[in-house]
Amino acid sequence: MPPNTEAGPSTSQRNPAPGEVTDALFGTRSYTAGAQYQLPRKIPLRIEPKTYFANERTFLAWLHMAVTLGGVATALVGFSTDGTGAGEGEGSRPIRRTTTDLITVLALPLSIIIIVYAAFTFYWRSVYMQKKQVGFFKDWLAPAIIAGLVMAFLIVLFLVSAVQIWLHHTS
Repeated sequence: MPPNTEAGPSTSQRNPAPGEVTDALFGTRSYTAGAQYQLPRKIPLRIEPKTYFANERTFLAWLHMAVTLGGVATALVGFSTDGTGAGEGEGSRPIRRTTTDLITVLALPLSIIIIVYAAFTFYWRSVYMQKKQVGFFKDWLAPAIIAGLVMAFLIVLFLVSAVQIWLHHTS
């Protein structure tokens, strides 16, 4: 028989199904490195109790970071002046209310994003553990994005505060 010469999209050119996209993002047997060399299991995969605790510990660590970031953002509001000139003098605070409001507006959504990511990751890892399935345990993209967002926030925080302090001391 002649080889299949039908005109149609090749495997590399077709649009992936939604399930294939999530498999590629979160890792499954077909997308996890080295998984193609594993033989099919005849005995169900045994999940150690420490795996559940590690998932919970990771979730709590992300929540701790988000609550700390949100707490610092809201605490900064208490340390700002109202900008009316009242209390100006030698002991006045150089960071104005507009600066702390900007910091709060940037930090609180960032902490909410971190909480949503932590809940999503905890849930899906728990689902894979309950199904005794391989997948979604190695996540490189989201932590890198969140770390980049936190770093950008801290750079903005530093620059805005430095400009405010410089303006306070030059006036």
